[in-house]
Amino acid sequence: MRSTARWLAALSIGLVAFAPVMVDAAHEHGKLPPGPISDRHELMESQGQQAQAINDAFSVGSEGFDVSIIQRSAQAISLSAHQIPDLFPKGSTDPNSRALPAIWTNWDKFVALAKQLEDQAASLSNAAGSGDTENLQEKANKMFATCKACHDQFRKPKDEKKKGK
Repeated sequence: MRSTARWLAALSIGLVAFAPVMVDAAHEHGKLPPGPISDRHELMESQGQQAQAINDAFSVGSEGFDVSIIQRSAQAISLSAHQIPDLFPKGSTDPNSRALPAIWTNWDKFVALAKQLEDQAASLSNAAGSGDTENLQEKANKMFATCKACHDQFRKPKDEKKKGK
């Protein structure tokens, strides 16, 4: 009986400790309207997590990196990248979104960067899957540079978003 009470006490403390973090994350996401704006936020968050996994994978494993993580994460990015243009229908703006109007005024460039991301992520995944590890870091860096190029042109910096509250 005592072990159950201790377990419940530990669980309660854990919930109290992490509740503010969970509420803040839910509150931030709750500011976005349902539909394409919320959907693209989720897709970009997922791609960011996959990109972080790729970055982290370069510093683990017996060879100095973990190719299986790189392969899976790059494949996930490639498979989701083709969805990006569809999640930015004209007029899908919101004050809490970081999407810049430049997306719609420079649509062809935006679509080209999404396609470039898809192709580069597929190339990275294929290289990792086939054991061609010689140029993995270079391929990953190109993919990350494409993400950055798109963000630099088409996404508000975090500080600008906060000013618009």
